[in-house]
Parts: sequence; C-alpha cells; structure tokens
Amino acid sequence: MNPPRQGTTLFSALLALVGVGVVLQLWLLSASVDAVFRNDARTPLHAALGSVVLFLINGALLLYVFGFDKRMRDR
Repeated sequence: MNPPRQGTTLFSALLALVGVGVVLQLWLLSASVDAVFRNDARTPLHAALGSVVLFLINGALLLYVFGFDKRMRDR
C-alpha cells in the first residue's frame, strides 16, 4: 500500500473512531441528565469519569494522527 493511500485509510478509520466516541459522550450526557432528574447522584459521576476517559482516548488518537502526518511529510 502506498503512503498517501495508507494515510487516507488511517485518517478515515480514526475519524470513525472519534465519531463513535462523540456519540458515546452524548449518550453519557443524556444518561447524566436523566439521572439528575431522578435524584441519582452516582450516575453523573460515573458518566463524567467515562467521558474523561473518552476524551483522553480521542486526544491520543489526534496526537497519533499528527505524528503519522509528520512522519509522512519527512519522507
């Protein structure tokens, strides 16, 4: 596989993963709001922790894309 095509495939796959992460974060937000209306104090805390984990994963994916792009440009 040539590098430009490999970069496009990688970027598309990572974009799909980030999209899934964003949908999961929206689901966690809606679950938290629902829990607040039910006077459940534990669920929003767990959802916030899960959202932070998803945020860190998405940040790591972004750093990987930047590193991959730099390696491809330095060739």
